[in-house]
Amino acid sequence: MLLSFADRLTKSALPRHLFFLACATFTILFIGYLFGTGDQVIHIPFLRKEIDPTLFPNDPFIEMRHQHYTYFWRLFFPLARLGWLEISMFAVYALVTYAAFWALWTLAEELFHNPLTNVLSVTALAFPHVGFAGWPAFEFSLLPRTFVFPFLLLALILYLRRRYLLAFALAGALYNLHVVSVNFLLAMFLFNAVWQWRAVGWRNIVAGLALFVIGALPVLIWRSRQASLDLSLRPEWLSIVARGTLYNIFYLFAPYPYILLPTLSGLSMFGLFAIAHRAHPSPSHGRTILFFMGAVIIVLLVEVITAQWLPITLIVQSQIIRVGVFAIVFGYLYFANYLAREYQAGKLAGWDFGLMTAALVGTVIAVVPLIIWAIHGWIKPPVVRRAVSVAVQVGMLGLTLMLAQQFDLWRPGLHIFAPRTPFVKAQVWARDHTPKATVFIVPPHYWWIYDSDWRVFSERATTPQLSDLLMVAFVPQYLDIWALGFEQVAPGAAAHYQGDLFANWDIGAKAYYGLSDNALLQVAREWRANYLVVEKTQSPPRPWPVAYENLEYLIYDLRSAK
Repeated sequence: MLLSFADRLTKSALPRHLFFLACATFTILFIGYLFGTGDQVIHIPFLRKEIDPTLFPNDPFIEMRHQHYTYFWRLFFPLARLGWLEISMFAVYALVTYAAFWALWTLAEELFHNPLTNVLSVTALAFPHVGFAGWPAFEFSLLPRTFVFPFLLLALILYLRRRYLLAFALAGALYNLHVVSVNFLLAMFLFNAVWQWRAVGWRNIVAGLALFVIGALPVLIWRSRQASLDLSLRPEWLSIVARGTLYNIFYLFAPYPYILLPTLSGLSMFGLFAIAHRAHPSPSHGRTILFFMGAVIIVLLVEVITAQWLPITLIVQSQIIRVGVFAIVFGYLYFANYLAREYQAGKLAGWDFGLMTAALVGTVIAVVPLIIWAIHGWIKPPVVRRAVSVAVQVGMLGLTLMLAQQFDLWRPGLHIFAPRTPFVKAQVWARDHTPKATVFIVPPHYWWIYDSDWRVFSERATTPQLSDLLMVAFVPQYLDIWALGFEQVAPGAAAHYQGDLFANWDIGAKAYYGLSDNALLQVAREWRANYLVVEKTQSPPRPWPVAYENLEYLIYDLRSAK
């Protein structure tokens, strides 16, 4: 039945695309969708400022918007002016998720020409699997990198089909939307071309690079006008950015589960790929994919060297650990093909095939299918083998759910508009009841991927936030301004950060809520702030009038006290 289902999808377009739609729907519902959280806490205020230049007149953070080199958000300017931003972003997110499954199927077909492999590959990647730094193939919001993902896969497919010029041209066009992701693609293309230059052809390489540069000219010109490539060493900058919020982006190893487990999962994907490639390499593209994976490994090694010994500004800005998403793609596609071939050859059947498939499809961390594969080879008695396999998968499921709850790693649900949280309600009050030039002193210590930032929905400026480090990671010149302001609102906090984001929240909260009334008024004078935002359960009572209150937050009016 499984084989006939796979054959039917391969031969008939309508059922196949309904299958893609089902996978996209499952993925969106399972991982959730949020607007105005995660990396969007940077991008949405930047977009709002471009639409309405009168917003954020007193916020130096917003002035960094022109140093985020992407034209992606400009595509939404007309829709944002019409008030359709949230709806249009969700629609585009749904479309690119669907397109990604279409591209994954096409890539699997190009590599293996096996209908069952196609089905298993797409099914496996419909479930979230974390790689290096905790990055999955699919994320819960629309960003430049999520938008370009299916098109990166299309460029890979074109390259494998020896349509090199089209592949490079597409990569150049995508460069205007997300530079970092395309750099990874370019690294794989060029690494393979160097080693297989006779097969690729030097003319294709030269012409392809020329087309790439032509396609990428808009963002290249923009970048050259703003600043030259920075190859200086900035250890202090890397240190505060990593210790404050992004330790997982730069370091593969640290004494924190949310870093060690993604690293273990990322390394396991190379293990899955190695096993599958050795047993069942791609009949047409085996060497090319080996070189692609080799390029991924080299990029990761460069990341390790950069973080540990050589913090070159340009490489740190590129956050090259994100290349691990291609390890997810190739690792899972290849192991799906391994399972399909073993099943078709009669070497895997019944419970053994089901358990290994369940491990590949339904587990977040890639070490689980690797363990189940090892159990299948090492334990011969079928009953014992299957019992151990079930125990491992149930145990890892329990561990995953425990960690997801402990570290708040999973919030399913569709939030196409602003999530209705007390913090967002406070922001909406600020937007509706204060002039656009108003500055707020806001709790600076908290940032998490599923929560919004003050600027997103209030559309008002604020004193420096921990989340500002997400942008400082790209613009080191802003560090001095951030450090001075953050020290004022959370004195001593940054010096005590050690890379544990969850511990940093407590450190920052104690510093912020430990400020005296006079210290807060001094901050208000220096930043021209008129309001103070506090959490009711953490802040001591303050002597100023309350302008707004909800279940969790108070907003004090400081205008008469300054």
